[in-house]
Formats: sequence, C-alpha cells, structure tokens
Amino acid sequence: MLVIFLIASGALVFGVLTVLKFQTEKGTAVKSFPARAPHSGSASPETTNGAKVPANSALPTPAPERPNLIEPAPPLPDGLAPKSPGMEALAILEKFLAATSLAERLPMIETKTPEPELATSCLAGSLPQTKSIIIDAQESNLVEGVVDFYYNVDFQAENNHTNPQTILMRTRGSGEPKVVVDPFLDLFGGRLAAYAAKPTDKAGVFQVIASALASCTDPEIPDREKKLTLKLLARDNTKEIAQAYFGKASKIGEMLEDGTYSLSYGKARACTVMLRWNTEDKPGHPFLEALTIKALDWNP
Repeated sequence: MLVIFLIASGALVFGVLTVLKFQTEKGTAVKSFPARAPHSGSASPETTNGAKVPANSALPTPAPERPNLIEPAPPLPDGLAPKSPGMEALAILEKFLAATSLAERLPMIETKTPEPELATSCLAGSLPQTKSIIIDAQESNLVEGVVDFYYNVDFQAENNHTNPQTILMRTRGSGEPKVVVDPFLDLFGGRLAAYAAKPTDKAGVFQVIASALASCTDPEIPDREKKLTLKLLARDNTKEIAQAYFGKASKIGEMLEDGTYSLSYGKARACTVMLRWNTEDKPGHPFLEALTIKALDWNP
C-alpha cells in the first residue's frame, strides 16, 4: 500500500509541475513581443478597409490643389463682339480715308517719305469719296511678327467713274494697324506716273502691282524679240500706269523662269521694282527699263 501511495503522489507532483511549466512558458512567449515603436510618420501595421497594410508602406493621400495660373479673359461689355485683326485694320483705314489733313493721318501711317514731302502730297488734304473697300489678301511674316492686309479701294472719280487702288494695312506685333502710305503715294499719289512721264538720268524705286508678260509687242523697243514686258498697275485687272521692259536673260527673266519665286507670267502681285530710263539703246526713243525686282512685297 505504501508503494502504491508513493507512486500516486509522484504522479500528482509531476502533473502539477508540468502545468506550472506550461503556464510559465506561455507568459514568457507573450512577454517576448517587442513594444510598439513610437509613431514616426509612416503608417503602422493596421488595416484599411479590412485589408492588411505593410508596416513600411504609406497610406495614399490626395494631391494638394494647384492654383489656376491662367485667368479667364474678362467678358466683353454687353452688345460688343470681339474684332478680328482685319476688322481692326479696316476701321483704321476708314479713319485714314475720312481724314482731311496730314496731322490727322500721321499717327495712322508708316512711311519712309520725309514729312516735308508728305506735306505737299495727297495726304495733306481730303481724299475722294470711296465706293467700296474690300479686303483682297492677307500675308503673315511670323519671324518679324507682321501681318499685312491688302485692301481693294474704289475711289469716286469724275463722270461717275471709278479709280481702283490697292492700299496696304500693316500690323506689327500687338500694335495698332498702320497704313503703309509709300505704295499709295507711288500709285494713287502719282509718283510713278510722274517718273514715267519724261526721261531722267536717275533710277527710281517704286512699290507697284506688277504683272509680267512673256513678250514685248512695242515695235519701237530695240531687240524686242529678246525682251519681256512688266506692266505696272495700281491694282490687278486694271489699266497699267506704265510699262517697263527687261531682257529675257536679266535677273527678272531668271526669276520668272526659275519657278521657285512667287512671280509668274500673267499673275499680278505686289512688288518693289527699280526702274531707269534707257536712252542709249535707241536714241530718240527712250523707254522704261525694269532693272530688278528688289522685293516681292511692299515693305517700307
């Protein structure tokens, strides 16, 4: 009996010791977890919408609103519509034509002509009434920031006739349109007609509407079979102010044959041309000779 009692007591003691060891190891395991690190700006291993987020990943945050750097244009007053550049140029042109003195026109013009000469020109007084003003062409030079508007202007002439002219309006950058008056003085103002009326030993440079013809039909022109004709006009499809002649082998002839220039037979365009009176090829019958086309435009 004593042996049995000792065996039972040993088993009981062994069981108690086993339970105490298990509880001790469990407590140690719980205490072995490191303490939570203080918050350092990164997200803790929490959950977002039920999903676990890694400890080293940041939660998405909305981007800050950026200021609107482009302000909308202020609305125009009621009843006003935005004007196109062509309409602005037309408004200045109408004021120019309606003016009655050079002083009124000076702020509206672009020119190389000295003011004393302007004071004796057609710009010093009233111009004839206009029958119509129609835009004919627009050309832009992006390098120089220039936009040119060519207007067909019909002036009232005597006996209810019409005097057709071409007037150039030019806008430079953001500036107001200006009337380029040198071509107007050459054509409407009579400077070309005066030069073509009688021979002189001086060359002349004029801004005209030029139209090239592939022949020379004037029998008085020497060696006309080797020459071509340049009609000098105030506007396309009108009676020329004068005719000038040039050789087929001249620079102008080469330009026409080259094909890369915007100059062709029968197609009138704005040009700056240099002329002279040829008095030596056929004494007693001088004629206008076109020396060169300095520019295929009306730049001052």
